[in-house]
Amino acid sequence: MTKALIRGSLSFFAFRFLAFAATLSAADQPAPAPPGKLVDVGARKLHLYGTGQASPTVVPEAGAGGFSIDWALVETEIANTTCVCSYDRAGYGWSDPGPQWDTVEQVAHARETALKHEPEHSPCVLAGQSMGGLFVRSYQHEHPDQVVGMVLVDIYELGIGINGKRVDLREVTKEQLQANLPPPSSYRSLHSRPTCAPQLNKLPEPVPTMPVWLERTFFETLEFNKGPAMMESWRSAYTILHQASLTPDSLAGLPLVVLTRENVIEGEPKQQTELARLSQNSR
Repeated sequence: MTKALIRGSLSFFAFRFLAFAATLSAADQPAPAPPGKLVDVGARKLHLYGTGQASPTVVPEAGAGGFSIDWALVETEIANTTCVCSYDRAGYGWSDPGPQWDTVEQVAHARETALKHEPEHSPCVLAGQSMGGLFVRSYQHEHPDQVVGMVLVDIYELGIGINGKRVDLREVTKEQLQANLPPPSSYRSLHSRPTCAPQLNKLPEPVPTMPVWLERTFFETLEFNKGPAMMESWRSAYTILHQASLTPDSLAGLPLVVLTRENVIEGEPKQQTELARLSQNSR
């Protein structure tokens, strides 16, 4: 696919796994035990892993196709200072699938419900990576009294290809979005089995090998036909957040840190600079 096609949406999952070499078959690895606990969020279970003590609670939000263990190295450091609670969204990791797939509304409800099981769940510092940034920004917009800080890691606004031109999601209509989404079946056919993440080799077993089981299970159970509803949810959230961003200091001085990797894609530095301007208390 080219830049003109959807960036970071359903196609993210396909390209992520094309880069992996086939290593293990589905029968080669048993299901690992969840690091945390499974909490009831209404007719299903959500995996929540909390460590550390004190307040505020740092709540990491993984990117598209990411899992709670993606934050393992970060959590070990944060837990030395305060409480940190990672979790798996519905259908990811050890969490049961939900009625929807990664809609902003479902993610917000699940996170809020799960955190009520933690004694020191409020106030929160939300940390979102990539697509996780949309979820934490949307939650802060809807519940500003529950968020005392945000960290945005390598996030950018998604676009969709229309007539060979990339257009930001917030600039298209619901009808335009749905008409230009590729068929769900095109993504499942591109799945390739993953390898272990080398960064996780710094942690003790069985964490380094967990991604193999997690990513394989994710693709085996994912209902790609839920993708259109997910994308519409993202489009709507981007539109609301853009309107809010037009107000000077729209975050009302909320502590905000924007982290950017090296070798970013064209357009990302400008977007992330603009994000930092949402608060007068940012860096």
